[in-house]
Amino acid sequence: MNAEDIKQYLKKSGDVHISTDNLIKNIKGFMSWRITKPDTLVLINVYGDGKYWDAVSIELAKQLGLKKIAFGTKRNPKAFERKYGYTHVGYILEKEV
Repeated sequence: MNAEDIKQYLKKSGDVHISTDNLIKNIKGFMSWRITKPDTLVLINVYGDGKYWDAVSIELAKQLGLKKIAFGTKRNPKAFERKYGYTHVGYILEKEV
């Protein structure tokens, strides 16, 4: 994880920072995560080799005894459904105040 990786991730994702809680980083990129509900691994920031991080998140969820993996994206969810087997389960809404 170098400065160029972070810059590219922030540009693509629209995020303003990388969460350092439960941050895993290596030559394949980086992934931060947390647990919500009693059974869900939530991916916060993921960058790099998608197939690799998909496998890592599945193994991590199994090790933690979790039943689901969830994440949010600004990208078209169809690619994640097709490539990684995710199901589109909701929407995120926002408004300015």
